Amino acid sequence: MSSPVIPPVFGVLREACAAALAGRLGSVALRDGVEPADLLALAERHRVVPLCAAGLVEEDRAFFRRRVLALAQQMTRLEQELGRIAAIWQGAGVVFLVLKGPALARQAYPLPEWRVSDDIDLWVPARELEKAVAALEKNGYEPWSPLPPRVAACARRAGIETALRHPRDERLIEVGHGTDALAPSRRAAADMRARAAALEIGGRSVRAPHPVHALLHACRHGAHHAWDRLAWVADAAGLWQALSVEEHGEACALARAWRQETILGIGLRLAREHLGSRLSGPAEALAEAGAARKLAARVRLEDIGPEPTRRPMLERLLFERDAMDLARQRWRMMAGWALIPTLGDMEAVPLPPALYRLYHLIRPLRLLRHPWRSEWRKRRRADAAAVVRH
Repeated sequence: MSSPVIPPVFGVLREACAAALAGRLGSVALRDGVEPADLLALAERHRVVPLCAAGLVEEDRAFFRRRVLALAQQMTRLEQELGRIAAIWQGAGVVFLVLKGPALARQAYPLPEWRVSDDIDLWVPARELEKAVAALEKNGYEPWSPLPPRVAACARRAGIETALRHPRDERLIEVGHGTDALAPSRRAAADMRARAAALEIGGRSVRAPHPVHALLHACRHGAHHAWDRLAWVADAAGLWQALSVEEHGEACALARAWRQETILGIGLRLAREHLGSRLSGPAEALAEAGAARKLAARVRLEDIGPEPTRRPMLERLLFERDAMDLARQRWRMMAGWALIPTLGDMEAVPLPPALYRLYHLIRPLRLLRHPWRSEWRKRRRADAAAVVRH
């Protein structure tokens, strides 16, 4: 397989990010033909503006300065809001974890401001969701998009995240709940809760996944979105770099126990290819495994332009399915896609919660009206061609 051709702008982007993570600040200069405005636009698309700027030489970093300052202020406000939410929930006795965002910023990066977040991701046990939402609504938070009571009740049963905001700043607050939103199994979710790490964010002590668990969660999240942001690769690279040698072995062993070896292998391979992560032993074996190699070739980060468009839903679905270690995992995921209703299904056919199981018939019938089969065939041909090119 031939090596992919790396466009000059993306080449500088990943080189600057890799330099920052490695501690070589201010060491990367723009190449001939690479304009600062083009680099900034691509860094915005990949959510790595501060990280990229940290790796650039002073002369080139000056073009990023205003945007880096604006993002730092945005993150300060986000952390302050997270502190307010933590205070509300701790006062109400709600058990919760902080996922991604400010937690990853502290666990994976030398400077937290290098990691940009647009929203706040939280997790609560399913049995505490209503109490958690009620506590926030009592303090001025409101649904991001108001739903009829029937739809809201069925959405909770389907495991769909609850989205909220405060009129003060309109920031998206996503509250995941239940096992599937946290880990691939009940055992894994229980382990994540038991070993959660304490972090100081927004003036409050909060709990977040242990760095080893955070690495697997970050790789699972990356696979869910087909790794279409360099920021997600940077999360994996930064977490891997922050772990000790013993924790490297623990992460690989945990991936085997959780049946997440391909997912971890993809993340580590992308971190090595794009950001220079050093792998050895079991980690290198995971990254070199056939499935991880083929799926990493399908990511094609170098082909993503500065446009804000995301990968098509079907492409992401197929990628996540193919990243599963076991056939039963793939069947379970696809059965969930075919049978578990979306908000669109519930809004089109609102049912009372007592009739929720009827959605297992309604969802497949609605899918028959969607042109997913032709899109599926086109996507498979495109993925096969990408593997051959790489």
